[in-house]
Amino acid sequence: MSKIFLKVKELIKIISKLKFKRSLLLLYFFILFSGLILTFIYAFIPSFVTCSSLFGNNFCTPTGIFIALLASLPGYIISGNILFFTKDLPWGLSFVIVIAASALFYFILGMLIDSIRVKSLNTEKVSKLLITIAFLILFLLFVSLL
Repeated sequence: MSKIFLKVKELIKIISKLKFKRSLLLLYFFILFSGLILTFIYAFIPSFVTCSSLFGNNFCTPTGIFIALLASLPGYIISGNILFFTKDLPWGLSFVIVIAASALFYFILGMLIDSIRVKSLNTEKVSKLLITIAFLILFLLFVSLL
């Protein structure tokens, strides 16, 4: 029991030294890569399907695509409102835009977690962050209403 406790303590020490802005980004790309591998496995195991309801739509998809979709959800929400108005955009470019928006979201989330951990977040930074997030949400709402 004490060996397990020591291993958990070492794991906590390693996690406390991590930079979350890099770790969350790497975790996102690892999940995307895992989803790609699971999608290739679907070619050999056709019953490897997940059915779910997302945004009120019921759908069934290979599990790898489902995992990548959930990991990229911030990108779909952020860039989906903007990409709605560009009908002639090739699917590959929109795919890259969604992945880039998700990666940027996870990077910014990691920076926020790092700044909270270092306790360098004062009231001025919190105010700027909240105002930026509010304007981003209002902009996305405005774009989706057009």
